[in-house]
Amino acid sequence: MTAKSTEALFDEIEQFISDSRTLLDAGAMMEMQGLEDQVRSLCETVLSLSQQERLAASVRMQKLLNELKTLGEDMVATRDQLADQIRSLSSQKKAAKAYKVADASDAYGKRDGDED
Repeated sequence: MTAKSTEALFDEIEQFISDSRTLLDAGAMMEMQGLEDQVRSLCETVLSLSQQERLAASVRMQKLLNELKTLGEDMVATRDQLADQIRSLSSQKKAAKAYKVADASDAYGKRDGDED
C-alpha cells in the first residue's frame, strides 16, 4: 500500500465522521454500516507502512480516534435524550387518559351543586 492510499482512507473516514456529525446535529438517521471495515482497512494499511510513515500517521490516527470517540459519546447522549422524550410522552399519554377517566367518572361533566 502507498501513502496516498493511506491518505485516501484517512480522508474517507474523516468525511464519514463529518457527515455523521451533520446528520446527528440535524436529528436525522445515521447509517454506520461500513465504518468498521474502513477503520480496519486503514489500520492494516498503516501497519504496512515503513516505521517513519507509521510514526507520521500515528498523530492523525490519534486525532481520528478522538473524533470517533466524541461522535460515539454524542450518539449516546442523543439516544438518551430520545429515550427521555419517549418516556415523557408515555407519561403524558397516561396522564391524559387518567384525566379522561376521572372526568367520565365524575357524573359525566356535571358540576358540583348541579341538581338532577
